[in-house]
Amino acid sequence: MWLNRMTDRRNGQKTPIHGINRRKRLKLWAFILCLVTLMNGCGNSNKTDGSDGKTELPQQELTVSETPLLHSPVGIIMIKDDMVKNPLTGRWIDKKYAGARPIAVLIENSWSAIPQYSLSYADITYEMYAEDGNTRLMAIFTEYDRAEKFEPIRSDRHYFDRKAVEYDAINVFCGASDYANDNDLYGNQYPYLDFIDLIRDPGLNRDTDRYAPHNAYTVPEQISQQIEAKGFSRTHRSYYNNGHKFNDEFTELKDGVVAEKVEIPFNNNEPWFEYDADDLVYYRYQFNGTHYDYDARRQIWCTNILIQLVTYTDLPGYESEGNQDIDWTGSGEGFYCTGGKAIHVTWKYDNYSTRWYTANGQELKMNPGRTWVAVYKDSDKEGIVFSKQEEKNEEEQ
Repeated sequence: MWLNRMTDRRNGQKTPIHGINRRKRLKLWAFILCLVTLMNGCGNSNKTDGSDGKTELPQQELTVSETPLLHSPVGIIMIKDDMVKNPLTGRWIDKKYAGARPIAVLIENSWSAIPQYSLSYADITYEMYAEDGNTRLMAIFTEYDRAEKFEPIRSDRHYFDRKAVEYDAINVFCGASDYANDNDLYGNQYPYLDFIDLIRDPGLNRDTDRYAPHNAYTVPEQISQQIEAKGFSRTHRSYYNNGHKFNDEFTELKDGVVAEKVEIPFNNNEPWFEYDADDLVYYRYQFNGTHYDYDARRQIWCTNILIQLVTYTDLPGYESEGNQDIDWTGSGEGFYCTGGKAIHVTWKYDNYSTRWYTANGQELKMNPGRTWVAVYKDSDKEGIVFSKQEEKNEEEQ
């Protein structure tokens, strides 16, 4: 059994309402209305069906040091010191990103794709099989303007589309699989930028230091231009229902097994993660060496690792192309790793999002930071290994 391999913020003077000018009075009434709404328990449900254009706001506590930003399409966004919480990391970022719609970029992950650019800026990175044992990455960015460029971008798969829809993200790729091309999965409901169509726009660029098809790239400015040209909303649509929850601060897992080293046996790259107790993050390795981001000039890292166990199936009629399918609906098992420990978790698809739960049925709260999601085969979960990290000698250190 695989389990056996685990090791273990005006003064205090009051101001009469009639002494406040009209603009301030309006702001005050908006704030009071917000408090009343929250006290009445409005928005206990995140569900929105889009039929009447209304969005039910999730209930959140207000503190003295935080101010509500009203009229958000996805509820009440909390502002603190001119910063907002990034819903994908639980961290405070510049308030210009309030309600910002992320992009999801398809990044190649074969040996010929190394080194990659921009992965260190991703809030969440999904890793899944494409074909021939190779994995492909879907990196989701809120602050994507921080990156120099995204390289190498590669072709889309329909199951990446479906996952991007969960995050209401604008999918960015270069070409698509036969099945994705033959099936209009979302029509106008699905925002995407296929840079293979933008060679003369311009949009798609080629790195002369690599050879095709491993050298396609684009930059944040071109993505922003195309979003504007296609009229895509830059803020979340009403149906968006974030499936991730975060602790307010880093919290160690009380239960679980030692997971200072996490090995996920994807066929070709054989990745693993090593926990750094000083930095409180996992550093990533693959292809027998350091997984390096050439844009950020540093090793790729994450605070959280989610392993989502799914069933990969062949698509009838597309076997020769190697096209596969992943059923994101329903529920399944998985693991959550943080702080050098791992616990068993479950996942469930509901209301356009995937929710994660602990063994006692409580919704999983992750530590603030970046998350790596490994979408692995449920039929081979015994190959996943959590272990204690080997002691490094002085030369290795």
